[in-house]
Order: sequence, then C-alpha cells, then structure tokens
Amino acid sequence: MARRFVCQYCREKDIDEQMVVVKVGKVNKRYHKDDCYGKYLRDQKFKKKEKEELDSLVEAIKKIHGIEVIPNQFFSYLQDLRNGNELFGNIGQKKSKSGYEYYIIEQAYLENEDSINWARNNRDFKGNSFNFLKYTFAIIKNKIAGVNEATKQKEYQEKLTKEQELNQDYDYGLSGVYEHSQTQKGDSDEFDISKFL
Repeated sequence: MARRFVCQYCREKDIDEQMVVVKVGKVNKRYHKDDCYGKYLRDQKFKKKEKEELDSLVEAIKKIHGIEVIPNQFFSYLQDLRNGNELFGNIGQKKSKSGYEYYIIEQAYLENEDSINWARNNRDFKGNSFNFLKYTFAIIKNKIAGVNEATKQKEYQEKLTKEQELNQDYDYGLSGVYEHSQTQKGDSDEFDISKFL
C-alpha cells in the first residue's frame, strides 16, 4: 500500500501520485494537483501583492511624516483599517481583508498630505511620533471613504473608456461587412434615405 501524505491546504490525506510537491526550505509540502495547488498559488500571489502594497504604504507614511521608523504599535491600526475591523466602541467580530485596500490607504495619505503638514506645524505633539501618527490616522480614517469612492470611480471610468475603444475598433472593422449585407438584402423601407445619398 502506498504511503499517504497530508495536503497542506485542505489537510486531507492522499497518495503521492495525486499530489504536487513544493519545496519550502528543507521541507517538502504537498498539495492536491486538481484544486488545492491552484488555490495555494492564488493565495501566494495575493499575499505577495498585499506585502508589496503594505511596503509602499509604509514608505509613503515615513516620507510624509518625516520619520525613519514606524512604531510597531501603529501597524495594528493599519491592519484594522485593512481588515475592516471597528477600532473603538462596539467592536464586534474580527474580519479578514474586507476593509480598504493598502493602495487606497496610501492614496488617502498622499491626498491629505497638506492636512498632515498643517497638523505637524500647528499642533504640539511633544516629540511623540506615535501620538502624531494616531492623530493623522484619525484624519485619514475620516477622509478615506471619499478617497475610496473617487478611486473606484476613476478605475471604473478607465475601464469604460478602454471598453469603448475596443468596441469602436470592433465596430469599425465590421462596419463594411454590415453595410454590404444591408444593400444586398434589397429591403425597401419607405423611410430609407440611403438611396438618395
């Protein structure tokens, strides 16, 4: 009888011929060929994208605030905003990745850089960068819904213009065929003025 291995994604056992082996460090991890390996690849791609977006957000925050290191306590605020968790008050259950995406949060920081600079110049944070980060985070939290709506609208408009360009190219390519088929039909319409043109 063949040895059975545990799939790292669904945790079910199967024989080695039905599995894909992925070497992670010194350990071999096995996934089902059919669907678990595809889910594993999609999950890894998503995690890589999230990590790159978080790194970009952190660099933008450091640049805007003029600091070299973000305190570790502040990352929980960013994670809660990303996950869609309630930060204060009636907290409820934890959510996962159902809040604002990192690039939206970064866009909110970039669009509100003037407000952050005003706060830095006019408010007294007594040299405490964490209090300054929390204050600016409150500004971002209040304005992120508008930034999210504007960003989604912009993406939608870009998608529409791209589709319209593709449709125009398609219509232009088929217009000669369409006109040719109409003239061969010989349909006489009393409102048809094409024979006068």
